[in-house]
Amino acid sequence: YYNAKVQDSFNRFIKEAKSGKPVKKVKLNLGFNKIMRAYQKEGVDWFYFLRKYRFAGILADDMGLGKTLQALALAETEKQKNKPSIVICPKSILYNWESEAKKFAPKLKTAVVDGFPDEREKIIKGAKKHDLIITGYAAMKKDAEIYEKEKIKFNYCILDEAQFIKNHATKNASIMKKISADYRLALTGTPLENNVSEIWSIFDFLMPGF
Repeated sequence: YYNAKVQDSFNRFIKEAKSGKPVKKVKLNLGFNKIMRAYQKEGVDWFYFLRKYRFAGILADDMGLGKTLQALALAETEKQKNKPSIVICPKSILYNWESEAKKFAPKLKTAVVDGFPDEREKIIKGAKKHDLIITGYAAMKKDAEIYEKEKIKFNYCILDEAQFIKNHATKNASIMKKISADYRLALTGTPLENNVSEIWSIFDFLMPGF
């Protein structure tokens, strides 16, 4: 379970939290540095604070405040060879993610997993050649076995509109929680709408056993 793996990190986190040190500033590339607002840079700093302790978290900025931009800054800064990051989002914003990536993070080699089953499978099989994979919740539900078969481990797994997994009993939630990734993040302006089980389900994806 997660809590066993991060015991040491957790102890270091408690020690640092008690010391009251501010979150360390991250050096962004010039492109992001010029366009990002102060609070967006703070969001990226916070991502790194989580990363340092192998924690995961929810970025719950309201709609239109640049959650996509902050996530792209992280994905570009932390890109790894042969280990892409993956964004899972509603189908309606698949190509918005792609266009934002092209505009703000052109160094990221990006692929959208969409189309007929054979088209999606071909893209998944070449996933390791990319830095960022973008797919929808419905597609991931259908394609999960292919990712597993291809032994694809992701750097970051980012759920956008993460309230899609607020019901832990659904197949959707179950499949997202099986994705193999070193780090996990959730983006949602509404992490808690009706009851606490919703935020519990998101954290069950982020940090199983926590």
